[in-house]
Amino acid sequence: MSETPPKAQRKSAIEEAQLVNVVLRYFKLAGVAVGVWLSGYLNFSPSWLLVGLVLYVWKERQGKRKKLQIEIRQDTARDEQKAILARVEDLPSWVHFPEVERAEWFNKILDQIWPFIGDYVKDLLINSIQPKIQASHAHMASFVFTRIDLGDIPPRIGGVKVYTKNVRRDEIYMDLDIIYSSDCDLMVKLKGMNMGIKDLQVRGTMRVILKPLLSRMPLFGGLSVFFLNNPSIDFNLKGLADAFDLPGLRRDCLDREMVEDIIAEQIANIMVLPNRIAVPMIEELNLSLLKYPPPEGVLRIYMIEARNLVSADVAFVGKGKSDPYAVLKFGPEKFKTKVINNTVNPQWNEVFETIIDCKDAQVIDLEIRDEDPGSKDDKIGTAAIDISSSASQGTLDTWLPLENVKKGDVHLKLVWMYLANDPMVLEKTLKQVGASSELASCVLMVNLDSAKDLPGSKRMKKQIAEPSPFVVLSLGPKSFETEEKPNTDSPVWEKPFRFLVHNPHIQKLDIQIFDKKNPKESLGDLTIPLKSLLSAPDMTLDQDFALKNSGLDSKINMRLCLRILTPENNPAWRSEGAILNTNSSSVDPPAGPKKEGTSSPDAAKKPQPQTGPAKAANSGVDPTIKKVEVTQINAAKPEGQVIPPASNTSPSTVTSTEVRQRKTKSSPAPAESDARGAYGRGRIQLTFRYSSQRQKLVVVVHKCLNLLPCDSDNLADPYVKMYLLPDKSSSGKRKTAVIKNNLNPVFDETFEFSLKQEEIADRDLELTIRNDTSFFSSNVKVMGVVTIDLSKMDVSKAATDWFDLHPEDSDDAEKPISVESDV
Repeated sequence: MSETPPKAQRKSAIEEAQLVNVVLRYFKLAGVAVGVWLSGYLNFSPSWLLVGLVLYVWKERQGKRKKLQIEIRQDTARDEQKAILARVEDLPSWVHFPEVERAEWFNKILDQIWPFIGDYVKDLLINSIQPKIQASHAHMASFVFTRIDLGDIPPRIGGVKVYTKNVRRDEIYMDLDIIYSSDCDLMVKLKGMNMGIKDLQVRGTMRVILKPLLSRMPLFGGLSVFFLNNPSIDFNLKGLADAFDLPGLRRDCLDREMVEDIIAEQIANIMVLPNRIAVPMIEELNLSLLKYPPPEGVLRIYMIEARNLVSADVAFVGKGKSDPYAVLKFGPEKFKTKVINNTVNPQWNEVFETIIDCKDAQVIDLEIRDEDPGSKDDKIGTAAIDISSSASQGTLDTWLPLENVKKGDVHLKLVWMYLANDPMVLEKTLKQVGASSELASCVLMVNLDSAKDLPGSKRMKKQIAEPSPFVVLSLGPKSFETEEKPNTDSPVWEKPFRFLVHNPHIQKLDIQIFDKKNPKESLGDLTIPLKSLLSAPDMTLDQDFALKNSGLDSKINMRLCLRILTPENNPAWRSEGAILNTNSSSVDPPAGPKKEGTSSPDAAKKPQPQTGPAKAANSGVDPTIKKVEVTQINAAKPEGQVIPPASNTSPSTVTSTEVRQRKTKSSPAPAESDARGAYGRGRIQLTFRYSSQRQKLVVVVHKCLNLLPCDSDNLADPYVKMYLLPDKSSSGKRKTAVIKNNLNPVFDETFEFSLKQEEIADRDLELTIRNDTSFFSSNVKVMGVVTIDLSKMDVSKAATDWFDLHPEDSDDAEKPISVESDV
């Protein structure tokens, strides 16, 4: 006998469900009629009927609005063109953004394979998600899935954006607009009650990274997938949970907000930054760097105050007030301020710190809530914090208007901190942090790999069984716990953890391994003083650590990396390491020309360095010394002094030299004969670098030599003013600090100009060295000028050189000058 097709079975189930809904609606209406009759029969106050009517009307309106949204999204998922023609709302991203392209071919493939994904998702929900939900909240301990039906509507790719200009040549970045408007049906059981979720809606931007690109199949070494920010989530509740979705219920019941937070948390723990799914395509790939790349920095968020908030609490006398507090959500992290009672102008004055992985794409969601003890807290405003603007400015102190409310503003101060691998920076950072225990001076990144030869579990007096180990990592008040690895004495976790460190001189990382079968029994412990990392090569330890209070050969393998927080930016501090394990002769160098941050082909042929203390002993050099490539440049164009590209310059004009040093050094001073420059007005040393990812031109003004004396005491008060020509507006102007009474000033200041890569060819950088004098002074004001032609700048490399200063009105300003070596 032939089996009934799945779609026929589903159609039959839908018809039965519709019949059940009709019967339930009849009994609901009959129940309402009986309730009205009983209220009159028992002489209840009519106010109770009004309260019930208000709740019923509110629930019906909310249900109709949500049902309409879900129908529109489901229609769009079934037939996008027809749905768009019927209603021009909720459009996919390719309609709004011309650089986003459609991916209908992939949607057709996904529609074809969708029925086969059901078994995988069911296994994932039951074996992975269900235990995590049970452990997420005390009320969720009895949570189990009883029905899992993904429905007939698969996820869709609303649009694809491929980055080609602002990425390295050996990688591909893609952003996918994920739209999942499902007709799924999930039933769960909690504390003996059956409830469910239907019509789950998920939408977010998923980033896909293919790197490194290879000259052999499969053409790329690895695949990395993650959500940049928390995706938006919506759904309908079924059964008893639907009855809980009313205002005024107790906060400890299974309300809609709790379910939404649980779903969002589980998605974030799997694939919202910093978590990601990494798939290696070749054996020699360094999976840890693909899955756990170093972060870009740390953002300090000062939650100062808010003003003119809406009144959430009704007052019978006078104006209503609120009990506001702020919640910041960022990936799997959540921060909460204290509650300020009875005010619409709260002042919190609290600071939070969070580690940022992708500052140009991530945002922080801010919610202002009103605390209502005994019921759900009301939202009285939301805002989105743009990380990129604060990172580009360094410090951003601003008022943000609250959204989704009639009025209200919130006062924030954002401070961006870079990550340095130079121990010399620590003392300056500790002075800036001071005695504040709320601020961190460092970030500790722990990649917990595995353990081996752990002692057995003593479950009986004369029997030793295999343990089920898990690890607890603690540093200060912060602690993390890994999942258990059942029945093994050599577990493999491969999990990253990150800690914010206040003072590495005194703090320690505590590691304890326990047996899940007997949580009170320790399998070993380890304490690592963080000060030991300050003297390690690159402030990193990657090795086996011997466990204490454990077996004779019990060890744990970890990679510990310490980075110091600083407001200063140094490109030499940003290094991801080699993503390919170079001890294999089959490894190909990345395809395409080398860009900043990529290793040279010669370096790719060298054997992989050893880890741990043995690395320094075998190298024969100071292990804290790094290699920095410095490029010599030359002047070439008549319209001023030029930064030529290395790819178009002969070997006689461009040479590369490797210099071992802790920090990026400035190029040496010119020879004595050239110290005053070709025009006798001195010279200026500059560094140029272009950040393709951030679309920023970075200019570092190092110092000047032998400037003209301008004051009566044969000295001057010089400073440098810059314009990015042809724009001479205030937005394109930058200025250094004034150095008093000095003809050889050292500035060492970094400036950034927002500039697209294709605009570089049409821009010049004009620098004027001026003497700081009063308006009525007769002293010389302009000491020298230099114009830099950016049209031939090599955007893939940083270049440092000396430039001659010429008079402001000189006819010889276009005369080419010699450029000294950087090394």
